[in-house]
Amino acid sequence: MNEVAHGVTDRGLRRQGNEDYFHLIPEKSLYIVADGMGGHNAGEVASLNAVKIIDEYFTPAILSVIKSNPVQIEKEMIKAINEAHQGIVEMSRTKSEYAGMGSTIVLSFIHQNILHTCHVGDSRAYIIKQAGITQITNDHSTVAELVQMGQMTKEEARRSTLKNQITQAIGSSFPIEPEYNQYTLDKGDRIILCTDGLWDMLSDGEIHSIVMEGDTLENTCRKLINAANEAGGDDNITVVLIENKGS
Repeated sequence: MNEVAHGVTDRGLRRQGNEDYFHLIPEKSLYIVADGMGGHNAGEVASLNAVKIIDEYFTPAILSVIKSNPVQIEKEMIKAINEAHQGIVEMSRTKSEYAGMGSTIVLSFIHQNILHTCHVGDSRAYIIKQAGITQITNDHSTVAELVQMGQMTKEEARRSTLKNQITQAIGSSFPIEPEYNQYTLDKGDRIILCTDGLWDMLSDGEIHSIVMEGDTLENTCRKLINAANEAGGDDNITVVLIENKGS
């Protein structure tokens, strides 16, 4: 393991509960963030169980396969997210109070200085270097599609009334297409996994500035949470910060 990580989640200022969930699994080099949705606490059930299913999917046998044959990483990450999707769909069918629940998910796996991500929804992964910040996931949302088509700027998307309309989610009634990305890491690179409670409140530049203050991972996570709350705290806020220690 060539990385260290820390995570923090916060209810924010305007929500009564916290439907976000994160899980750090350093022994597997797996880090997961989820943002649940659904009434009667079903959102927190969806996010927690989606993460649990993914954690359980990556058995020692599967981890051994993907580490010895990295070409399999993409396939297994997509399969893990689809397993979580089916699990949440089944839970929704069996209990009426869970009907319609869902969750975003962003999953990362680090192996031999390569970051592998797979996600559904608008929880994000960023790479942060001295030179700048790079979003490596593409939001599955209405406004993201409008930005990609050139019909809206990123700043307009942040302010749009459509910004909470996601087009893919774990547990949705329509098929999902998890997106996979990979990124070659340099020593000292920092990775952020976060829910929209962070990036909707803070610009990329503000996130980069806070991370580059050079504080500990724990303190940096807290600073990001505090800044998002100071900006309005409109949603639950979850931040996982990972530092690559490899060469």
